[in-house]
Amino acid sequence: MDKQELLQRLNDDKIENLWVTYHDYNGRACAKTVPKSKFKSAVEDGVVFARANLNFGVDDHNAADGIWQAQTGDFLAVPDPAVYWKLPYYENTAIVFCNMMTEDRQPFDGCPRQILARTVSNFAERGITISAALEAEFSLFNKTDDSDYAPCPAGGMFTVAGLNQYADLLHEIVATLDSMGLQVEQLGKEYGPSQFEFTVRYDSPLQAADNYLISKEVTRALALQRGLIASYMPKPFTDLAGNGLHVHMALWDRDSGDNLMTGRGLENPLSEIGRHFMGGLMAHAPGICGLGAPTVNSYKRLQPASWAPAHIAWGVGNRGVLLRVPDVNQRCRVEYRAGDNACNPYFFLTALLAAGLDGVQQRMDPGEPFNDVDVGHFSEQQRLQHGIDYLPRTLPVALDALENDKVLMSALSPVIAQEFLKVKRLELDTYNLTVHPWERQMYLEAI
Repeated sequence: MDKQELLQRLNDDKIENLWVTYHDYNGRACAKTVPKSKFKSAVEDGVVFARANLNFGVDDHNAADGIWQAQTGDFLAVPDPAVYWKLPYYENTAIVFCNMMTEDRQPFDGCPRQILARTVSNFAERGITISAALEAEFSLFNKTDDSDYAPCPAGGMFTVAGLNQYADLLHEIVATLDSMGLQVEQLGKEYGPSQFEFTVRYDSPLQAADNYLISKEVTRALALQRGLIASYMPKPFTDLAGNGLHVHMALWDRDSGDNLMTGRGLENPLSEIGRHFMGGLMAHAPGICGLGAPTVNSYKRLQPASWAPAHIAWGVGNRGVLLRVPDVNQRCRVEYRAGDNACNPYFFLTALLAAGLDGVQQRMDPGEPFNDVDVGHFSEQQRLQHGIDYLPRTLPVALDALENDKVLMSALSPVIAQEFLKVKRLELDTYNLTVHPWERQMYLEAI
Protein backbone atom coordinates (compact mmCIF):
# COMPACT_ATOMS: atom_id res chain seq x y z
CA MET A 1 0.00 0.00 0.00
CA ASP A 2 0.93 3.63 -0.43
CA LYS A 3 -0.33 6.38 1.88
CA GLN A 4 -3.59 6.95 0.02
CA GLU A 5 -4.29 3.22 -0.04
CA LEU A 6 -3.62 3.08 3.70
CA LEU A 7 -6.14 5.87 4.30
CA GLN A 8 -8.67 3.99 2.20
CA ARG A 9 -7.94 0.78 4.12
CA LEU A 10 -8.52 2.58 7.43
CA ASN A 11 -11.88 3.70 6.10
CA ASP A 12 -12.81 0.26 4.74
CA ASP A 13 -11.83 -1.41 8.04
CA LYS A 14 -13.98 1.14 9.94
CA ILE A 15 -11.01 2.08 12.13
CA GLU A 16 -11.67 4.74 14.79
CA ASN A 17 -8.29 4.58 16.60
CA LEU A 18 -4.89 4.10 14.99
CA TRP A 19 -1.87 3.21 17.13
CA VAL A 20 1.07 4.95 15.48
CA THR A 21 4.05 2.95 16.73
CA TYR A 22 7.84 3.00 16.76
CA HIS A 23 10.27 0.78 18.70
CA ASP A 24 12.85 2.30 21.01
CA TYR A 25 16.40 1.12 21.57
CA ASN A 26 15.18 -1.38 24.18
CA GLY A 27 12.85 -2.94 21.61
CA ARG A 28 9.76 -1.57 23.40
CA ALA A 29 6.75 -0.63 21.31
CA CYS A 30 6.02 3.07 21.87
CA ALA A 31 2.88 4.66 20.43
CA LYS A 32 0.22 7.31 20.40
CA THR A 33 -3.37 6.52 19.52
CA VAL A 34 -4.71 8.82 16.82
CA PRO A 35 -8.46 9.42 16.35
CA LYS A 36 -10.14 9.21 12.96
CA SER A 37 -10.18 12.99 12.50
CA LYS A 38 -6.36 13.01 12.49
CA PHE A 39 -5.71 9.97 10.27
CA LYS A 40 -4.82 12.03 7.19
CA SER A 41 -2.21 14.18 8.92
CA ALA A 42 -0.77 11.18 10.82
CA VAL A 43 -0.39 9.05 7.69
CA GLU A 44 0.93 11.82 5.45
CA ASP A 45 3.06 13.80 7.90
CA GLY A 46 3.72 11.46 10.84
CA VAL A 47 3.28 11.88 14.58
CA VAL A 48 5.67 13.89 16.75
CA PHE A 49 7.77 12.25 19.48
CA ALA A 50 10.67 13.71 21.47
CA ARG A 51 14.11 12.57 20.36
CA ALA A 52 14.97 12.37 24.07
CA ASN A 53 12.68 9.31 24.27
CA LEU A 54 15.44 7.29 22.60
CA ASN A 55 17.85 7.92 25.48
CA PHE A 56 15.54 6.36 28.07
CA GLY A 57 15.99 2.91 29.59
CA VAL A 58 13.19 0.46 30.32
CA ASP A 59 12.74 2.06 33.76
CA ASP A 60 12.05 5.44 32.09
CA HIS A 61 15.26 7.00 33.36
CA ASN A 62 17.19 9.16 30.93
CA ALA A 63 20.86 8.64 30.11
CA ALA A 64 22.30 11.97 31.22
CA ASP A 65 25.17 11.73 28.74
CA GLY A 66 22.88 11.00 25.79
CA ILE A 67 22.89 13.37 22.85
CA TRP A 68 19.10 13.62 22.86
CA GLN A 69 17.83 15.61 25.80
CA ALA A 70 14.86 17.87 26.50
CA GLN A 71 16.22 20.63 24.26
CA THR A 72 17.05 18.51 21.20
CA GLY A 73 13.70 18.61 19.45
CA ASP A 74 11.55 15.93 17.89
CA PHE A 75 11.40 13.20 15.31
CA LEU A 76 8.38 12.20 13.26
CA ALA A 77 7.03 8.66 13.40
CA VAL A 78 5.83 8.25 9.81
CA PRO A 79 3.62 5.19 9.18
CA ASP A 80 4.91 2.57 6.79
CA PRO A 81 1.79 1.40 4.92
CA ALA A 82 3.36 -2.07 4.51
CA VAL A 83 3.17 -2.77 8.25
CA TYR A 84 -0.45 -2.06 9.09
CA TRP A 85 -2.69 -4.47 10.99
CA LYS A 86 -6.24 -4.31 12.27
CA LEU A 87 -6.29 -5.50 15.91
CA PRO A 88 -9.20 -7.97 16.10
CA TYR A 89 -9.36 -7.98 19.91
CA TYR A 90 -10.01 -4.22 20.18
CA GLU A 91 -13.05 -2.63 18.57
CA ASN A 92 -12.31 -0.46 15.52
CA THR A 93 -8.58 -0.29 16.34
CA ALA A 94 -5.49 -0.77 14.17
CA ILE A 95 -1.74 -0.48 14.58
CA VAL A 96 0.91 0.70 12.13
CA PHE A 97 4.70 0.61 12.49
CA CYS A 98 6.71 3.65 11.54
CA ASN A 99 9.99 4.91 10.18
CA MET A 100 11.56 7.86 11.96
CA MET A 101 12.02 11.09 10.01
CA THR A 102 13.42 14.50 10.88
CA GLU A 103 11.09 17.45 11.16
CA ASP A 104 12.08 18.52 7.64
CA ARG A 105 11.02 15.08 6.34
CA GLN A 106 14.50 13.58 5.90
CA PRO A 107 15.47 10.09 7.12
CA PHE A 108 16.43 10.28 10.79
CA ASP A 109 19.80 8.63 11.47
CA GLY A 110 18.52 7.27 14.78
CA CYS A 111 15.86 5.02 13.15
CA PRO A 112 16.22 1.26 13.86
CA ARG A 113 14.14 0.09 10.88
CA GLN A 114 16.15 2.11 8.40
CA ILE A 115 19.53 0.75 9.46
CA LEU A 116 18.27 -2.81 8.97
CA ALA A 117 16.93 -1.88 5.52
CA ARG A 118 20.32 -0.39 4.65
CA THR A 119 22.15 -3.55 5.73
CA VAL A 120 19.82 -5.72 3.65
CA SER A 121 20.50 -3.47 0.64
CA ASN A 122 24.21 -4.30 0.94
CA PHE A 123 23.33 -7.91 0.10
CA ALA A 124 20.94 -6.85 -2.66
CA GLU A 125 23.81 -5.02 -4.37
CA ARG A 126 25.50 -8.42 -4.63
CA GLY A 127 22.42 -10.13 -6.07
CA ILE A 128 21.56 -11.81 -2.75
CA THR A 129 18.20 -11.89 -1.02
CA ILE A 130 17.78 -13.00 2.58
CA SER A 131 15.05 -14.90 4.36
CA ALA A 132 14.76 -14.80 8.13
CA ALA A 133 12.51 -16.26 10.80
CA LEU A 134 12.51 -15.43 14.51
CA GLU A 135 11.64 -18.28 16.86
CA ALA A 136 10.57 -16.87 20.23
CA GLU A 137 9.99 -18.46 23.64
CA PHE A 138 7.73 -16.97 26.29
CA SER A 139 6.37 -17.94 29.70
CA LEU A 140 2.94 -17.47 31.31
CA PHE A 141 2.65 -16.09 34.83
CA ASN A 142 0.02 -15.15 37.38
CA LYS A 143 0.49 -12.01 39.49
CA THR A 144 0.34 -12.98 43.17
CA ASP A 145 -1.26 -11.02 46.02
CA ASP A 146 2.15 -9.76 47.15
CA SER A 147 2.90 -8.39 43.65
CA ASP A 148 5.25 -11.25 42.84
CA TYR A 149 4.88 -13.66 39.92
CA ALA A 150 4.00 -17.35 39.91
CA PRO A 151 4.59 -19.56 36.86
CA CYS A 152 1.36 -20.96 35.47
CA PRO A 153 1.30 -24.73 35.81
CA ALA A 154 1.35 -26.48 32.45
CA GLY A 155 2.30 -30.03 31.54
CA GLY A 156 5.69 -31.35 30.47
CA MET A 157 7.79 -30.42 27.48
CA PHE A 158 5.89 -30.75 24.18
CA THR A 159 3.07 -32.65 25.89
CA VAL A 160 -0.57 -32.62 24.87
CA ALA A 161 -1.31 -31.95 28.54
CA GLY A 162 0.55 -28.67 28.24
CA LEU A 163 -1.56 -27.69 25.22
CA ASN A 164 -4.78 -28.78 26.91
CA GLN A 165 -4.39 -26.38 29.81
CA TYR A 166 -4.09 -23.28 27.62
CA ALA A 167 -5.66 -24.47 24.36
CA ASP A 168 -8.13 -21.58 24.17
CA LEU A 169 -5.38 -18.97 24.51
CA LEU A 170 -2.97 -20.74 22.14
CA HIS A 171 -5.62 -21.30 19.49
CA GLU A 172 -6.74 -17.69 19.74
CA ILE A 173 -3.15 -16.50 19.28
CA VAL A 174 -2.81 -18.56 16.10
CA ALA A 175 -6.24 -17.55 14.76
CA THR A 176 -5.71 -13.87 15.54
CA LEU A 177 -2.33 -13.74 13.85
CA ASP A 178 -3.75 -15.63 10.86
CA SER A 179 -6.56 -13.07 10.55
CA MET A 180 -3.87 -10.36 10.53
CA GLY A 181 -2.01 -12.08 7.68
CA LEU A 182 0.72 -13.72 9.77
CA GLN A 183 1.19 -17.45 9.41
CA VAL A 184 2.28 -19.29 12.55
CA GLU A 185 4.44 -22.26 11.59
CA GLN A 186 4.04 -24.03 14.93
CA LEU A 187 3.23 -23.34 18.57
CA GLY A 188 4.16 -25.81 21.28
CA LYS A 189 4.69 -26.38 24.96
CA GLU A 190 8.38 -25.92 25.69
CA TYR A 191 10.67 -26.83 28.58
CA GLY A 192 9.68 -25.44 32.00
CA PRO A 193 6.29 -25.33 33.70
CA SER A 194 4.88 -22.36 31.81
CA GLN A 195 7.04 -21.97 28.70
CA PHE A 196 5.83 -21.99 25.10
CA GLU A 197 7.52 -21.40 21.76
CA PHE A 198 6.31 -20.41 18.35
CA THR A 199 7.62 -19.35 14.97
CA VAL A 200 6.03 -17.05 12.42
CA ARG A 201 6.73 -17.99 8.80
CA TYR A 202 10.01 -16.72 7.34
CA ASP A 203 10.11 -13.47 5.39
CA SER A 204 12.55 -10.74 4.42
CA PRO A 205 14.59 -9.53 7.42
CA LEU A 206 12.65 -6.29 7.88
CA GLN A 207 9.28 -7.99 7.57
CA ALA A 208 10.45 -10.81 9.85
CA ALA A 209 11.34 -8.29 12.56
CA ASP A 210 8.00 -6.52 12.11
CA ASN A 211 6.13 -9.83 12.26
CA TYR A 212 7.97 -10.89 15.39
CA LEU A 213 7.18 -7.62 17.15
CA ILE A 214 3.48 -7.69 16.34
CA SER A 215 3.27 -11.36 17.37
CA LYS A 216 4.65 -10.37 20.79
CA GLU A 217 2.04 -7.65 21.15
CA VAL A 218 -0.78 -10.03 20.19
CA THR A 219 0.41 -12.73 22.60
CA ARG A 220 0.77 -10.32 25.52
CA ALA A 221 -2.59 -8.66 24.86
CA LEU A 222 -4.55 -11.91 24.58
CA ALA A 223 -2.90 -13.31 27.72
CA LEU A 224 -3.67 -10.09 29.60
CA GLN A 225 -7.34 -10.40 28.70
CA ARG A 226 -7.29 -13.73 30.58
CA GLY A 227 -5.59 -12.23 33.62
CA LEU A 228 -2.22 -13.75 32.66
CA ILE A 229 1.16 -12.19 31.96
CA ALA A 230 3.00 -13.45 28.89
CA SER A 231 6.65 -12.64 29.57
CA TYR A 232 9.57 -12.93 27.17
CA MET A 233 12.11 -12.14 29.94
CA PRO A 234 15.34 -14.10 29.31
CA LYS A 235 15.60 -15.75 32.76
CA PRO A 236 12.56 -15.08 34.97
CA PHE A 237 13.54 -17.50 37.77
CA THR A 238 16.81 -19.12 38.80
CA ASP A 239 15.47 -22.66 38.64
CA LEU A 240 13.26 -22.33 35.55
CA ALA A 241 14.05 -22.41 31.86
CA GLY A 242 15.07 -19.18 30.16
CA ASN A 243 13.37 -17.68 27.12
CA GLY A 244 15.47 -17.37 23.99
CA LEU A 245 15.06 -15.85 20.54
CA HIS A 246 16.53 -18.06 17.83
CA VAL A 247 17.11 -16.45 14.44
CA HIS A 248 17.10 -18.51 11.24
CA MET A 249 18.75 -16.98 8.15
CA ALA A 250 19.27 -18.18 4.57
CA LEU A 251 20.85 -16.54 1.52
CA TRP A 252 19.28 -16.86 -1.93
CA ASP A 253 20.34 -15.99 -5.46
CA ARG A 254 18.05 -13.14 -6.52
CA ASP A 255 17.84 -14.26 -10.15
CA SER A 256 17.76 -18.06 -9.99
CA GLY A 257 16.12 -18.45 -6.59
CA ASP A 258 18.75 -21.02 -5.59
CA ASN A 259 19.80 -21.40 -1.98
CA LEU A 260 23.34 -20.04 -1.84
CA MET A 261 24.20 -21.77 1.44
CA THR A 262 23.63 -25.38 0.41
CA GLY A 263 26.77 -27.50 0.39
CA ARG A 264 27.23 -31.15 -0.45
CA GLY A 265 25.58 -33.05 2.37
CA LEU A 266 26.98 -33.82 5.80
CA GLU A 267 30.54 -33.99 4.55
CA ASN A 268 30.42 -30.36 3.37
CA PRO A 269 27.17 -28.97 4.80
CA LEU A 270 27.73 -25.37 3.68
CA SER A 271 28.71 -23.86 0.36
CA GLU A 272 31.73 -21.59 0.15
CA ILE A 273 29.63 -18.46 0.70
CA GLY A 274 27.76 -20.27 3.47
CA ARG A 275 31.01 -21.08 5.26
CA HIS A 276 32.22 -17.50 4.97
CA PHE A 277 28.86 -16.19 6.24
CA MET A 278 29.16 -18.58 9.18
CA GLY A 279 32.76 -17.48 9.72
CA GLY A 280 31.65 -13.87 10.06
CA LEU A 281 29.02 -14.79 12.62
CA MET A 282 31.64 -16.68 14.62
CA ALA A 283 34.21 -13.87 14.44
CA HIS A 284 31.76 -11.19 15.56
CA ALA A 285 29.86 -13.31 18.11
CA PRO A 286 31.08 -11.40 21.21
CA GLY A 287 29.89 -8.06 19.85
CA ILE A 288 26.63 -9.54 18.57
CA CYS A 289 25.85 -10.54 22.17
CA GLY A 290 25.80 -6.87 23.14
CA LEU A 291 22.80 -6.40 20.82
CA GLY A 292 21.15 -9.82 20.91
CA ALA A 293 21.44 -10.38 24.69
CA PRO A 294 21.42 -6.79 25.98
CA THR A 295 20.48 -7.10 29.67
CA VAL A 296 22.16 -8.33 32.85
CA ASN A 297 19.45 -10.97 33.02
CA SER A 298 20.42 -12.32 29.60
CA TYR A 299 23.67 -13.80 30.92
CA LYS A 300 21.89 -15.81 33.60
CA ARG A 301 20.42 -17.79 30.69
CA LEU A 302 23.59 -18.22 28.60
CA GLN A 303 25.19 -20.86 30.82
CA PRO A 304 27.17 -23.97 29.88
CA ALA A 305 25.19 -27.22 29.77
CA SER A 306 21.89 -25.34 29.92
CA TRP A 307 20.51 -25.81 26.36
CA ALA A 308 21.43 -22.15 25.84
CA PRO A 309 24.83 -21.63 24.22
CA ALA A 310 27.81 -20.31 26.18
CA HIS A 311 30.53 -21.27 23.67
CA ILE A 312 31.39 -19.99 20.19
CA ALA A 313 30.98 -23.12 18.08
CA TRP A 314 28.84 -24.41 15.22
CA GLY A 315 27.47 -27.73 14.10
CA VAL A 316 24.92 -29.57 11.99
CA GLY A 317 21.75 -30.45 13.89
CA ASN A 318 23.43 -29.70 17.23
CA ARG A 319 21.28 -27.74 19.70
CA GLY A 320 24.19 -27.30 22.09
CA VAL A 321 26.17 -24.89 19.90
CA LEU A 322 25.87 -21.17 19.18
CA LEU A 323 25.23 -21.66 15.45
CA ARG A 324 23.27 -24.63 14.17
CA VAL A 325 22.70 -25.79 10.61
CA PRO A 326 19.27 -27.43 10.90
CA ASP A 327 19.07 -28.69 7.30
CA VAL A 328 21.77 -29.43 4.73
CA ASN A 329 19.43 -29.65 1.73
CA GLN A 330 17.58 -26.94 -0.22
CA ARG A 331 16.25 -25.53 3.07
CA CYS A 332 19.83 -25.10 4.31
CA ARG A 333 20.10 -22.17 6.73
CA VAL A 334 21.93 -20.95 9.81
CA GLU A 335 20.28 -20.67 13.22
CA TYR A 336 21.79 -18.24 15.74
CA ARG A 337 20.84 -19.39 19.26
CA ALA A 338 22.25 -16.85 21.75
CA GLY A 339 19.72 -14.03 21.31
CA ASP A 340 16.81 -13.23 23.56
CA ASN A 341 13.65 -11.17 23.50
CA ALA A 342 15.12 -8.21 25.40
CA CYS A 343 16.68 -7.11 22.11
CA ASN A 344 15.56 -4.62 19.54
CA PRO A 345 15.22 -7.07 16.62
CA TYR A 346 16.14 -4.44 14.02
CA PHE A 347 19.49 -3.95 15.78
CA PHE A 348 19.96 -7.67 16.33
CA LEU A 349 19.33 -8.61 12.70
CA THR A 350 21.50 -5.72 11.52
CA ALA A 351 24.38 -7.09 13.60
CA LEU A 352 23.89 -10.67 12.39
CA LEU A 353 23.75 -9.69 8.73
CA ALA A 354 26.64 -7.22 8.96
CA ALA A 355 28.76 -9.91 10.63
CA GLY A 356 27.83 -12.47 7.97
CA LEU A 357 28.56 -10.03 5.15
CA ASP A 358 31.95 -9.21 6.65
CA GLY A 359 32.66 -12.93 6.71
CA VAL A 360 31.76 -13.19 3.03
CA GLN A 361 33.87 -10.18 2.07
CA GLN A 362 36.87 -11.28 4.14
CA ARG A 363 36.42 -14.98 3.28
CA MET A 364 36.40 -15.96 6.95
CA ASP A 365 36.67 -19.64 7.89
CA PRO A 366 34.40 -20.87 10.72
CA GLY A 367 36.58 -23.89 11.46
CA GLU A 368 35.30 -27.43 11.78
CA PRO A 369 31.78 -28.19 12.98
CA PHE A 370 30.85 -29.95 16.20
CA ASN A 371 28.04 -32.24 15.09
CA ASP A 372 27.94 -35.09 17.60
CA VAL A 373 29.18 -33.61 20.88
CA ASP A 374 27.65 -31.20 23.39
CA VAL A 375 30.32 -28.54 23.78
CA GLY A 376 28.38 -27.14 26.73
CA HIS A 377 29.62 -30.10 28.78
CA PHE A 378 33.26 -29.72 27.78
CA SER A 379 35.77 -29.47 30.58
CA GLU A 380 38.07 -26.46 30.53
CA GLN A 381 40.81 -28.70 29.20
CA GLN A 382 38.60 -29.92 26.35
CA ARG A 383 37.52 -26.39 25.51
CA LEU A 384 41.11 -25.21 25.23
CA GLN A 385 42.13 -28.34 23.35
CA HIS A 386 39.50 -27.64 20.69
CA GLY A 387 40.24 -23.90 20.60
CA ILE A 388 36.70 -22.87 21.56
CA ASP A 389 36.12 -19.44 23.06
CA TYR A 390 33.35 -18.46 25.44
CA LEU A 391 30.68 -15.97 24.59
CA PRO A 392 30.76 -12.96 26.90
CA ARG A 393 29.85 -14.07 30.41
CA THR A 394 28.38 -10.75 31.55
CA LEU A 395 26.71 -7.71 30.02
CA PRO A 396 29.68 -5.33 30.60
CA VAL A 397 31.95 -7.65 28.62
CA ALA A 398 29.37 -7.92 25.81
CA LEU A 399 28.90 -4.15 25.60
CA ASP A 400 32.67 -3.63 25.52
CA ALA A 401 32.95 -6.23 22.75
CA LEU A 402 30.29 -4.41 20.77
CA GLU A 403 31.97 -1.05 21.25
CA ASN A 404 35.29 -2.49 20.03
CA ASP A 405 33.75 -4.17 16.97
CA LYS A 406 34.19 -1.66 14.12
CA VAL A 407 32.04 -3.65 11.69
CA LEU A 408 29.02 -3.80 13.99
CA MET A 409 29.37 -0.22 15.20
CA SER A 410 29.55 0.99 11.61
CA ALA A 411 26.49 -1.06 10.62
CA LEU A 412 24.49 0.50 13.44
CA SER A 413 25.61 4.00 12.44
CA PRO A 414 27.69 6.12 14.82
CA VAL A 415 24.62 7.80 16.31
CA ILE A 416 22.65 4.66 17.15
CA ALA A 417 25.68 2.67 18.29
CA GLN A 418 26.80 5.24 20.86
CA GLU A 419 23.32 6.02 22.15
CA PHE A 420 22.44 2.33 22.48
CA LEU A 421 25.55 1.79 24.59
CA LYS A 422 24.65 4.76 26.80
CA VAL A 423 21.14 3.45 27.39
CA LYS A 424 22.35 -0.05 28.26
CA ARG A 425 25.15 1.19 30.50
CA LEU A 426 22.64 3.38 32.36
CA GLU A 427 20.59 0.24 32.96
CA LEU A 428 23.72 -1.60 34.09
CA ASP A 429 24.65 1.19 36.53
CA THR A 430 21.17 1.02 38.05
CA TYR A 431 21.50 -2.74 38.51
CA ASN A 432 24.93 -2.40 40.12
CA LEU A 433 23.66 0.13 42.66
CA THR A 434 20.48 -1.75 43.56
CA VAL A 435 20.48 -3.94 46.69
CA HIS A 436 18.78 -7.17 45.73
CA PRO A 437 16.80 -9.52 48.03
CA TRP A 438 19.48 -12.20 47.62
CA GLU A 439 22.00 -9.88 49.26
CA ARG A 440 19.84 -9.43 52.36
CA GLN A 441 19.17 -13.16 52.55
CA MET A 442 22.89 -13.90 52.30
CA TYR A 443 24.44 -11.17 54.39
CA LEU A 444 22.02 -9.29 56.65
CA GLU A 445 22.13 -11.66 59.61
CA ALA A 446 25.46 -13.28 58.84
CA ILE A 447 27.44 -10.05 58.97
